[in-house]
Amino acid sequence: MRGQWVRLDEVLTRIESHQDYPGNVAGVLAEMLAAVALVADGIKFQGAVSLQSRGPGPLTTVLAECRSRHLLRGIARWTDADPLPESESLHALLGNGQLALSLIPETADSRSQRAPYQGLVGITDQHLAGNLERYFQDSEQLPTLLRFARDGDSVTGLLLQRMPDEDDATEIELDEADAFWEEIGMLTATLTDAELAALDPEVLLSRLYAEHPLTLQPPRSLTFQCTCSRVKTRDTLQAFSREELLDLLEEDIPPKAPGEILVTCEICGASERFDAFDIHMMFVPGTPRIH
Repeated sequence: MRGQWVRLDEVLTRIESHQDYPGNVAGVLAEMLAAVALVADGIKFQGAVSLQSRGPGPLTTVLAECRSRHLLRGIARWTDADPLPESESLHALLGNGQLALSLIPETADSRSQRAPYQGLVGITDQHLAGNLERYFQDSEQLPTLLRFARDGDSVTGLLLQRMPDEDDATEIELDEADAFWEEIGMLTATLTDAELAALDPEVLLSRLYAEHPLTLQPPRSLTFQCTCSRVKTRDTLQAFSREELLDLLEEDIPPKAPGEILVTCEICGASERFDAFDIHMMFVPGTPRIH
C-alpha cells in the first residue's frame, strides 16, 4: 500500500485573498487543490495535474492545478443569476456534471509521444472524495481510500491506494492482500475529521496503523504560483482587432484611466497595463529592432 498526506494553509490563504468565496465554494476549491497535490505526488508527474468541474449548476467553474508536484493555483466562478445553495453537495453546486482530471506534460516531446491525458470523473457521490475513489477503482483499477477535512483556513487530505498484486502471486498471497486492504479500510474508517485536520502525519499514521510497519518519505513544501505573465496577456489581447483595442484605450472605467488598457488576473490579482505604444507594437510585424 502507498499513500500521500497533504495539508494546505498558506496556499489557501493566498488563493482566497483574491476572491471573496462563499464558505461552500471555498471548501470545494480547497479539497480539489488538496486532491491534485495528492495525485501529482503519487504518480511523480512533472507536468501539470488539473481537476476541473463541468456542469450546469450555479457553480459554473472550479479549477485546481498542481504543476511540477509543488506549485498550486486555483479559481472558482459562479453565476449571479442563480443564487448559490448553502449545501456543500457537489450535486447542488455543479448540477448533473462531471469533473475532468487532466495530466499535461511540461513540454511536447515528440520522441516519447507524451500527450495530455484526460479522465472524466462522474459525480455520483455528494462529496469529492467518494467520486474520486470510484474513478480510481473503475477507470484505473486502483482501490483507493480518500479523506479530506477542513479546519478554518486549512485543508488536510489523506490518500491511500492498494498496489497491484504481483503477476505470479499465489492464491494465498492474494487472499492475504485482500484481507490486509480490508483491514486498512476498517482502520481508516475510524479516523475522525477532527483528527485528520489536527494531527501531524507521523502521529496520525502511527495511531491508525500501529500494528503495521510504516515508511515515511521526507516532506516537501507546496506553494502558490500563478502562470500569468505580460507576454501571455499580450497574446490574449492580440485576439482583438486594432480598432477594438483602440476603443478600449479611450474608455474611462476606474481603476483604468483613459489611454491605457488594464488587465487583471482573476487567479493572483496581478495587473498589466498597456498604453497606445504597446498596442501599436502588437501589430508591427517581425521582432522590434533598434537602429
